[in-house]
Amino acid sequence: MTEETAYLARAVTGLSVAGSGLPTAYRRDQVRCARCATALRAGDRVTVLLRRGSEGWRPASFRCADDAPTELVSLTSVHGDDQALVAATLEPTGDFDPEEGFDPDALTLGGVEVREYSGVDSVGDGRE
Repeated sequence: MTEETAYLARAVTGLSVAGSGLPTAYRRDQVRCARCATALRAGDRVTVLLRRGSEGWRPASFRCADDAPTELVSLTSVHGDDQALVAATLEPTGDFDPEEGFDPDALTLGGVEVREYSGVDSVGDGRE
């Protein structure tokens, strides 16, 4: 693992699955595979497409173990934003949202392994 991928893995560990870029169909305690629509829950191993914006890294889509892609190009076209493909376990650690308060059932990313990333210069958290 390179220094950059280790940094990215640490930066997104604990990230809530309720990203601002996700469709409203995603709930904080359950997501669905973007390919087969299988419900993904706590304890499931998933592959996550992440995008980095002004607020840092956010999940853009999830895939179940059966539909896990091996590289970014199979999930997305070229974009002007930084992207990463990670494997992670969905963990029921809860999450605090400033507008909604604490949700004890919210899922977060744990056991993160960076599969691939693309970006400008580094995989930092995207904050200025």
